[in-house]
Amino acid sequence: MSTNEGSTNEGSTNEGSTDEGSTNEGSTDEGSTGGEYGDPATRTRLLDAAWTEIAEQGAGLTLGAVATRAGVSRQALYLHFGDRAGLLVALVQHMDESLDLGPSLAAVQAASDGPSLIEALMRLNASFWRHVLPVARVLESSQDTDDALGAAWRERMTFRQATFRGMIETLDERGDLAVAWTVDDAAGVLYAVAHFDTWRELVVRLAWSDDRYVDVMSRTLSTALLSDQARSGVT
Repeated sequence: MSTNEGSTNEGSTNEGSTDEGSTNEGSTDEGSTGGEYGDPATRTRLLDAAWTEIAEQGAGLTLGAVATRAGVSRQALYLHFGDRAGLLVALVQHMDESLDLGPSLAAVQAASDGPSLIEALMRLNASFWRHVLPVARVLESSQDTDDALGAAWRERMTFRQATFRGMIETLDERGDLAVAWTVDDAAGVLYAVAHFDTWRELVVRLAWSDDRYVDVMSRTLSTALLSDQARSGVT
């Protein structure tokens, strides 16, 4: 987890501003065979290539390797994402879209009661971390040594904090949140319990099954955060 891969200097190099960026790569075969900079299909191909590269190469991911895997010029990659940090931030957003995270979160928030919401959220959380594990492992371990990877990880954590706060606000509006909790405190606890580190320790290192993780985390959160009435199903 804490390998030296994340200490590569690539994230802080001038790769995006080297002479290569000003070459005529933009007029290579890609431009003459119908490909367009800004083309959604090219963007998706680049993001899928980056997903595979970071899973295989870890923090050693290079823009050249991503471009080669996607079958486009490196100049095309620059024009889509600007630099390595821009590519990686776009990648974590692309992973959400590929996994239909938005609709899945909406379904969780529409759960009929507090315990059901928490259980659905923990099940989604377990599924999400399992799908993105190779990338999450690299981003988390390299966040303090690679600026681009760190930016992508922080963007993801900011999104999760806002998402979990929204879940807690829903519980509070329904009267399901225990009166001892403020929204801020409850949202912080939910964010921490659902964090990658917690999931990884229980599921990867202690070999818990997804079902065990969901059951234990759901019971823990429901007991801690929900009112007695919400837990008993009394309205």
